[in-house]
Amino acid sequence: MIGMKPIKFFFASILALTFAACSNTENDDFDNNASSFESMVSTYGIQMATPSKDISDVPSVTTEEMGSVLEALRRSGNTARECELEISEGFYSNGSDRETVKMNAGYRAQTNNGAFVGQFDLSVALNFNIDKGSVYYVGTTYSSSTSLFGWEGYGVSLSTTADGESVFNSTAYLYFRVSDRDNQLVKVQVVLEGSYNFESGKGMYHLGLSR
Repeated sequence: MIGMKPIKFFFASILALTFAACSNTENDDFDNNASSFESMVSTYGIQMATPSKDISDVPSVTTEEMGSVLEALRRSGNTARECELEISEGFYSNGSDRETVKMNAGYRAQTNNGAFVGQFDLSVALNFNIDKGSVYYVGTTYSSSTSLFGWEGYGVSLSTTADGESVFNSTAYLYFRVSDRDNQLVKVQVVLEGSYNFESGKGMYHLGLSR
């Protein structure tokens, strides 16, 4: 017959081993997340961000979900896309037209294992006042449809080539709150580059990460 002391010792040993296994698993998960995050910082150019009135209601996502978004952008960064033109006749008070050069890009985010994370769109619209044949830049609109990140743009740089093309580039940022890093707020730079010819009504652009 087995005595009480050996039985107590047996169960105590099992509990100790179980606790140690759980602790090791949690430590492994933490280490893996930390390693994954640091790798993404190097790969995608992730920067720490400071909350401000312009950056609010940023969704909370995991490191893996953030990585899936950034990888989708990285892979399509060299894709040339066509600009779209939208004309609003008599939009301004003097009767002049507004022409909007629109750039809309759609993406599908998924993990390394192929699990679907979500679809998202990024849109940039350059607004111009067309008055008596002259083109005047009046502003840029940034928008997105997603619950994975915040999206903020900061103006645009415009120039005109000898053949009349309008060349543009701008800088914007994706903002994430990383849930498995204490909801740390981070940002990643996105660069838009392209050109548009108002005479031909055609233009192309690239939208991708700065790295």
